[in-house]
Amino acid sequence: VRRSIFCVIMGCEDYEDCFEKLVRADLLKNRVERDTVRVLMECCGNEKSYNKFYSHLAARICEFQPQSKFTFQLAFWDMFKQFDEMKTRKAANLAKLLFSLVIAPNCLKLNLLKPIDMAAPEDLSENATIFLTIFLSSVLEHFDDPADIRRLFESLAKGQSSKAKIDDGTESLEDTDALQASLTVFLVQIMKSSPKYKKGSRFRTNLKTAIKACDTGDLV
Repeated sequence: VRRSIFCVIMGCEDYEDCFEKLVRADLLKNRVERDTVRVLMECCGNEKSYNKFYSHLAARICEFQPQSKFTFQLAFWDMFKQFDEMKTRKAANLAKLLFSLVIAPNCLKLNLLKPIDMAAPEDLSENATIFLTIFLSSVLEHFDDPADIRRLFESLAKGQSSKAKIDDGTESLEDTDALQASLTVFLVQIMKSSPKYKKGSRFRTNLKTAIKACDTGDLV
């Protein structure tokens, strides 16, 4: 099945052609859909340089089939466990894929980062740091209006329940608080030291907005 998915992805003309072929071949149904998402991410990660084709295809799949958003979330969580073994290029490519899905309407959310403990950035693996730096830099440089950044990071505070709901992918308020706190540490300790953090830059303005939006009160 995965070989068939790979052949479709590699042999299509563009992302719409690929999407239509996946639908016609029933490769977005039931358990096979999981294989399609994972093959897509594997192909994306192994490209020599990032190809936006995968962003468009992934967003199209999520638009067509909303439950695929959770499949992508689980696939990213599995990927996070492999930081120590993967090539740096793969970490960089998948960071850009995640960025594209976070900024796309009704796709993935920042809370997908919750399995990564950012509270002690010095303990993160090199690939985890590269992944987070590329992902967050892309987010901070994307938005013209700091209000959009504020809404994105404040969304972390809007926990839906005080009880964890593992089956549907939502998180507990405790999980949300932990993510806000660890993300704030990473933003302050790592992102502030970026060469992009220049006076008057969009990056600097948006970073300050992000820190203020997700800070829990004792770090900034």
